[in-house]
Amino acid sequence: MQIKTNELIEILKNSRTHSLERIKALEINLFKYKRLNTKPPLQLTERIAKHKKKIETIIILEDELKQSNQENWKF
Repeated sequence: MQIKTNELIEILKNSRTHSLERIKALEINLFKYKRLNTKPPLQLTERIAKHKKKIETIIILEDELKQSNQENWKF
């Protein structure tokens, strides 16, 4: 299967946008716990960290793709 570089970058941008939206939603839940002075579930903070790590990875991949001269990618 071959994917053009621009299409692959677009897929990565969509994934990054999705993760950013999930972080916003999870941080709203985290704020609710903090406002009530209760400890948030560990799962909530782990999911936020997971999405942040995913964003870092996506940014690295996007940068590598932009610097690459390759027009098509095989999977």
